[in-house]
Amino acid sequence: MRTVVTAIVLLAASSGGCGGGDISREVGARCDTARDCDDRCLPPSDDFPDGLCTLDCQTSDECPVDTRCVDKESGVCLFTCNFTTDCSFLGPRWECNEQNERADQNVKVKVCVGG
Repeated sequence: MRTVVTAIVLLAASSGGCGGGDISREVGARCDTARDCDDRCLPPSDDFPDGLCTLDCQTSDECPVDTRCVDKESGVCLFTCNFTTDCSFLGPRWECNEQNERADQNVKVKVCVGG
């Protein structure tokens, strides 16, 4: 019984909340240059600690699951979140903050960016 309870707790902890999406060369991997990514690298900065592979976008329909198109860097896909802990899979300096959606700048979405 104890093993079952432990397994359930570990599963709940690993799947918690938004974000935590699949890190890949498409979205989420650390980078210094575009050669490190499938599409685009946002090099290390205050907004993107350690750099971030991402995709250019104009709408969220162009972004992978668990990401939204935000109005930064002319439109990029960033991981969604509810809390800063949802961004911890990217590293310690990432936070969950509201940003304007690219397609409708009156809409705010919560995504992982540097803090």
